[in-house]
Amino acid sequence: MNLDNGSDLSSVAPGTFSWDVPSGWLQGRGAWGGLVVAAQVKAAQHAQADVDPNRRVRNIASHLFGALPEGSATVEVECLREGSAMSTWQVRLHGGDGQLASQAVVITGIDRPVESGSRWGVAVMPTLPPWSEVGTVPVEPPFGPPFGAHFAFRPVDGIPGSGAAPRCLGWIGTAEGEQWSAWSPATVLGIVDAWWPATYVTVGSLAEVRPMATVSFSAHLLIDPTTVDPAEPLAFESWVADAESGFTTETRRLWTSDGRLVVENHQAIVVIK
Repeated sequence: MNLDNGSDLSSVAPGTFSWDVPSGWLQGRGAWGGLVVAAQVKAAQHAQADVDPNRRVRNIASHLFGALPEGSATVEVECLREGSAMSTWQVRLHGGDGQLASQAVVITGIDRPVESGSRWGVAVMPTLPPWSEVGTVPVEPPFGPPFGAHFAFRPVDGIPGSGAAPRCLGWIGTAEGEQWSAWSPATVLGIVDAWWPATYVTVGSLAEVRPMATVSFSAHLLIDPTTVDPAEPLAFESWVADAESGFTTETRRLWTSDGRLVVENHQAIVVIK
């Protein structure tokens, strides 16, 4: 089961979906945050398709209040505003225990007319060796969370327990046998959350690593993901800007192998204990 079908939803009523949170996608006491984000994106896409399928997902801002248990969950979607070219959707996710686990706002919109080939940004893809020349490392039990088994991690810099600066660099893709036919908004916005927190790099040994959790997740989708080759991993970079009293602010980016910025993500990640 890959990230795409692991976040599949079933419609039960207008604006309401059921979701069976799979056991193989857990992190700690509940579902991995990237899976939650993927499900929220899909819920907004389903609702948007019924109104105007030409409006693509552009942004998600999600808050994760607590653990989402495996098993049955309910996803509710509400249109907060329908503009002439952009829609704003609210997505609320309740676990089988009845608790509100997460709430998100998803922005969808049509393509805007701009000069063909124009670039407004100054961000540049970091220098990396080709992904095929970088070996994979296991990120699954007993060395990592269960969801890590679904991805292929190819780290270049930023190994947990190395005592270095809080930065990570590498390639990430699907595990062997779990590749999807095409990248989607749900898969690229979810997979940016898969890498370990860059804070883990700063400690002097793996014994010093403490559990952490994302409580705020905001991500911008900057290209049409269907234009990305699904057979190729994405380049990943992250860094911690600062931390205070157990709360960190971390920036993450995904790039295509030809240097296009796919996703820019900002997270508030906290120490659990």
